[in-house]
Formats: sequence, structure tokens, C-alpha cells
Amino acid sequence: MTNETNGPTIRPMIAADIAAAHGLSVEVRWPHGADDWRLMLELGHGLVACDEEGRVMGSAMWWPFGEGLATIGMVIVSPRRQANGTGRRLMRELFSAAGDRTIRLTSTEAGRRLYESEGFRVTGGLTQYHGTADAAAAVEDARVRPATEADWPGLVALDREASGGDRVRLLEALRRVGAITVLEEGGRIAGYACCRPFGRGHLVGPIVAADGGSAVALASPHVRTHAGTFLRLDTTERDGPLAAFAQACGLANVDEPVTMTRGTIPEAGPARIFAVASQALG
Repeated sequence: MTNETNGPTIRPMIAADIAAAHGLSVEVRWPHGADDWRLMLELGHGLVACDEEGRVMGSAMWWPFGEGLATIGMVIVSPRRQANGTGRRLMRELFSAAGDRTIRLTSTEAGRRLYESEGFRVTGGLTQYHGTADAAAAVEDARVRPATEADWPGLVALDREASGGDRVRLLEALRRVGAITVLEEGGRIAGYACCRPFGRGHLVGPIVAADGGSAVALASPHVRTHAGTFLRLDTTERDGPLAAFAQACGLANVDEPVTMTRGTIPEAGPARIFAVASQALG
């Protein structure tokens, strides 16, 4: 626990803080529900900033993916209490906890300068699509099927190759709460996609594949399943097959944040991440 003169107290986030943390995301119009917060706290570590009466006025979280990689996110300070350095204090606490790991994050243009001042550099971007899904553009691909237990070792290895980190706990949680499709080619797992409840509906991601056409094939069953309902997809493409597919499915481009990295960028193999689990988790 830390404190500064006339400043908020910063302490670890606990399960009892979820309601207040959810209130922060509502206050800044982020879509995360209370269950989304619970999942993120289960997978990582959080901090809250509290005022002199113990009320939560800020949050920040980080997720370790092995000894070499971490992501940070959910850095929120109540608009009523901004401009007092709380956001920077929360971030620096996260940096200290992450140690020597390479750190990734997603930033709005408004936050980019702050992160650059902390040693981050822009290394990519995301395009956020959401809306009521139309399955007319969904494709059929004989290589794509629901994941089975026998697929798990290959799926985990593929994700490690694409992400550069050990995300097995994240993947275990996603298959518990969502549905996973895999693309099998030549007897090996060459791609996967997950769809889970998130915010107002469902989110498709991560999607890991070797090419955009395979990413579309992996996403298509999830779009068919949730046609007529609210669906979100955050792709690493600014254009290309998956972005075009999202638009053809009736999903609107609503945001284009940047992805930023501090530290060495892990080497990735032929498969890559075409859509993220969330902007916070990567």
C-alpha cells in the first residue's frame, strides 16, 4: 500500500472492489461488465486508488504471460479526480510489479503521450468493430471445426508462437467461459478462434492464424452462432481480409487505438494474432 501527501492511497485490488471498479468503467463509458472485471482479476493483478474516505477513484491492472511478457490495462481514473497524477502513479506501480518483462498495452491517442513519456513506443494498432452481426458473409471451410481436448497442446503451442508469451491460463479461462474453433491442416492445429461473452454481447478473439483467409474461416462459425446479436471484434488489421469481413458482417469501425510496447518485442512465428482477447489482455 502506498500513499502520498494529499494524494490517494493505492492498494491491491480485491474481489470486493469489483462493484466499484465496474462503476469506474461505466463512468468513462467503457463496455466492461462486472463479470468481465472478475475474469480479468482472476487472470492477473489489480490496484485501486482510494480517496481519504476509502472510496475507489482509480484502477489499473496487469497480466503476466510467463517471465518475459506482460500486458497492462484498465487504467481508469474517475473524471472527477483526474489531473492529480493518479494515473501515472498507478502505472508506475504496475511497471514495478512487472519487473523486467516486456510490457504491451493499448492506448487511445489521448493517452499516447503519457505512455511515450514512460518509455513505450507504438508498435502496431487495433481496429475495433462492433454491432449487430449479419452472417451472410460467413464462409464454410472444411478445415475448421470445434476444438476438442486432443487439440489443446497444439493450440497452446501455436498461441505461444504467435504471442511470444505463456498465455495458457488465459486460454484455459477462455475455453471455460466461451467457445473455441480450430483450423486443422495436415494433421496439426494451424489456427484457432475464441468467442466469449463480453460487455453488451459477445467478443470474437483471440484469433491466431497464418493468413487473413484462415482468420475469416475461423471467425465465421462464431458469427453464424451469434447472428442478430451484438458482436465485437478487435483486429490487428487496419485493412485486409478480416477487416473487410467484419464490415461485411455489419460491424462498424468505431475506434482505432494504437498498441505500444516497452522492452524487447518477442519473436513471432508464421502464425500471428489477427484479433485480440481484449484491448487490455492482448
